[in-house]
Amino acid sequence: MPADRHPSARPRPVLVVGSANVDVSVTTPMLPRPGETVVGDSSMISVGGKGANQAVAAARCGAPVDFVARVGDDAFGRMVVESLSAAGVASGEVRPVAGVGTGLAAIYVDHAGQNCIVVVPGANARLAAEELETLAPAVAAAAVVVVQCEVPLPTVYRVAELARRAGTPLVLNPAPAQGLELARLAGPATYLVPNETEAAALAGRPATTRAEAIDCARRLVPTGGSCVIVTLGAAGCVAVDARGDRYFPAPTVEAIDTTGAGDAFVGCFAASLAAGRPRDEAIRRAIVYAALSTTRRGAQASYAGREEYERAWAAADPASA
Repeated sequence: MPADRHPSARPRPVLVVGSANVDVSVTTPMLPRPGETVVGDSSMISVGGKGANQAVAAARCGAPVDFVARVGDDAFGRMVVESLSAAGVASGEVRPVAGVGTGLAAIYVDHAGQNCIVVVPGANARLAAEELETLAPAVAAAAVVVVQCEVPLPTVYRVAELARRAGTPLVLNPAPAQGLELARLAGPATYLVPNETEAAALAGRPATTRAEAIDCARRLVPTGGSCVIVTLGAAGCVAVDARGDRYFPAPTVEAIDTTGAGDAFVGCFAASLAAGRPRDEAIRRAIVYAALSTTRRGAQASYAGREEYERAWAAADPASA
């Protein structure tokens, strides 16, 4: 039953279903080539995973957030839960799995801010579709549901089905791209948000330029949902929906680490939709938030709080002040 039939003091939340990892990040002058050893400058251990990142970003943008994930019954799993709670994310559905390690990501970042990442799923692979039946009321009560592809694909399909049945908007971040059946995910209120690499993989053609990204998005709309948004890093993003094609530039910043910027975009976009922002404003806000995240190192560690973000948004869009 829709949440608006049961008034509550808590606004309708963003419900994120996805991955939670511990990130081991290394900064190095250059990314190593196959067989090469390079000397790094610094290292950091922090909580990551696309699902956890997006949940934290949405919470820091002011949305109430519920998160569904699986972690290992280990020190890293406890670290994940403690970090999420500190960020204001409700983590009652972040459950430990005995005998399995928490997901792990090894991240290498060069001095230009570019990165390469190796992810070991660990407990994320244990978030099974059949475990989601009890989530139907939470999906119906949510303002927006967010899911990515670092959990099993049957789980992703089930989340989409529950959102479609409830009429709850779904933000689908198809990352990493891995042979999705988009027809099983599309719905009347689905936002498909790939980056250029993922859009190219899904559409079967390049997406390196703005024109190519728009072409990919056009091809994905019929099976991808009501709106396809292709993020282009420092070049901003393009969006294609029933209103046509639109380009949104990104603000110029001095980027030092792009890790987690795509997740910052998705989290802020979902929070903005949950707050009732119009679609294009939600996209513009997400671009500003993602750009701001690249000015600091790390993923969640780089995500600004609401007050700082609103100042950045007012500076980027004076009409909003």
